[in-house]
Amino acid sequence: MRITHLMAFTLAVVPATPASAQRSLVAIFAHPDDERIVAPILARYAREGNNVYLVVATDGAKGVTAHANIPAGDSLVAIRAEETRCATSALGIKPPILLGHPDAGLASFAVLDALRADLDRLITELRPDAILTFGPEGGTGHPDHRLVGDVVTEIVQAYATDIPLYYPGLPLEQMADAPPARPTVRLVAERYLNVRVPFAPQDFDAAVQSYICHWSQYTEEQAKTNMRYVRHGFRDGVRLRAWNGGPARIDRFATPASQQ
Repeated sequence: MRITHLMAFTLAVVPATPASAQRSLVAIFAHPDDERIVAPILARYAREGNNVYLVVATDGAKGVTAHANIPAGDSLVAIRAEETRCATSALGIKPPILLGHPDAGLASFAVLDALRADLDRLITELRPDAILTFGPEGGTGHPDHRLVGDVVTEIVQAYATDIPLYYPGLPLEQMADAPPARPTVRLVAERYLNVRVPFAPQDFDAAVQSYICHWSQYTEEQAKTNMRYVRHGFRDGVRLRAWNGGPARIDRFATPASQQ
């Protein structure tokens, strides 16, 4: 049972999961490499014995970069799929679920309907105790990011049962002196990010290694630079907010408040 004991705009800290209470966490993002914003807690929850899944909506076919010099199309799709398998292995989570919808091509009725059907089926099958996805800012602001977050939210709000859904974000106030990075993340006022999920140094190390797996998108130095940027926003934990603007809550991965 989820405990709802904190008022809005207070900070809930999510403690470790008891070893006997295995749960399922599903992270749903648009592209291979989008998981960096939550990667340390994916590693943490997997390390604690939970079932952690990464769902990637698009095939990444258009993620062309100058340093990799791989043309858009099937070759890049295959490489990015392998990179994502490398990343999930580094994080210690389940192999990725790759839906293969068109990169930069979600904005049509037909594709969005197909995406919704796929995600509805997966959520029904996986029965997650919590879901992570993009909020309205879409991480970096990418249209695919925004659309995937919208579709996930649409599904959750249509269910009769309450599935905890969280949007990760970087706090505006903490990022004023952030180190340079590219791409940067659209920021969220800290008062809305009222759930903090701590992680251990080994979880952040796993996150860095997982991000390095995406070599077609970033050189190793670029990957480390980008992770230093998000670490500046994390500081002591990945920051989240409930999709519906609800109060800070202890999610189903946590011990009941009475045991804290």
